[in-house]
Formats: sequence, structure tokens, C-alpha cells
Amino acid sequence: MGTGILNWVFALPAFFTIDTFGRRNLLLFTFPFLAIFLFWTGFSFWISEVKPKRVGMVTTGMYLYEVFYSPGMGPVPFTYSAEAFPLHIREIGMSFATATTWCFNFILSFTWPSLLTAFKPQGAFAWYATWCLILWFLVLLFLPETKALTLEELDQVFSVPTWKHSSYQLKKVVWVFRRYVLRQKLEPMTPFWQGYENLEES
Repeated sequence: MGTGILNWVFALPAFFTIDTFGRRNLLLFTFPFLAIFLFWTGFSFWISEVKPKRVGMVTTGMYLYEVFYSPGMGPVPFTYSAEAFPLHIREIGMSFATATTWCFNFILSFTWPSLLTAFKPQGAFAWYATWCLILWFLVLLFLPETKALTLEELDQVFSVPTWKHSSYQLKKVVWVFRRYVLRQKLEPMTPFWQGYENLEES
């Protein structure tokens, strides 16, 4: 019941921010917290089983994980996959995207007992926490933002080679650091996909 309530309540921030804050930014913001609370949950098993606070620490870690899962990895993949496919194959694409998601849900559930036996709770939760950190970098480098774009603009976004997007995002990291940490006055960066179609035609 606690999981269901948290899932519903904390999906609301995504409802209000997914088209303003952005799909990509929601993932980049929430993935580090998912890793932190998975580590928290796993490492809480080092507390002696006879101490009541062990249950409280494990449960708190799991609930806080839910708090950050619900506005990020909960709704964003389905929203994103609905935009990533061209119109003429969108139905088929979404079918495969949904099937892939549930396939990995099955794999995760099916392999969890073996993982728990091999790695113990500490290692099993740390394994998934590490994947959250890896996924943060993959989102940073390979996932274009799709918020507030028309269908024509989405076609432009996904026509840009992945290497060009990755290069742009690395430059954006430097730009963000200079702008918000060093407090330098910089011109906004032009979206990486603007003008690419015309450049290809020429």
C-alpha cells in the first residue's frame, strides 16, 4: 500500500514538469538519487538483524527510492518511446517498446533470487545502484531532449547522428559549469539539431 501511494503521489511532479523541465532532465535529476537509495537499502542489511532499526532503514531506503523513481524512470520511458518513432511505424514501435519494458521486468524478477544468493543483499542492491550511475552517463550522452517539439522537429532531432549529439552534450556540460558555477555570462547554446537538415542537403 505504501509503495502504491508513493508511486501515485510522486508521479504528479512528472505530470506537471515533463513538458517544461523535460524528459531528459527528469532522468538526469533522479538517477543519482535512485543509486543513493539503492546503496542505502543494500548497506542497511549490515545492521544486525536483531536490531529494530534495520527494518526501518531498509524500508526507508526503498520508499525514498520510490519517491525518485515515480517522476523519472516510471513515466519518462513510455512518454519518450511514444515520440521516438516516426509516425508510419509508431504503433509497431510502441508495441516493441512496451514488450521490451515488460520483458526486462520479468528478467529482473526472475534473476533476483539468484543475484541475492550470489551477492547477498548488499551486493545485489549495489549492483543495481551501479547500473543507475551508468545509465546517468548514457542518458547524458545519448538521449536527446524531446520536450515541446513538433513532429517535424522530432524528425530533425532523431536524424542527427549519435556522435554529434554526444559531442554537443559534452560541450554543454562545460557550458553549464562555466555559466552556473563560474558565473560567466554566456550566450545560450543553439540546439544541436537546428540547421543539421539544411547542412545535410547542402
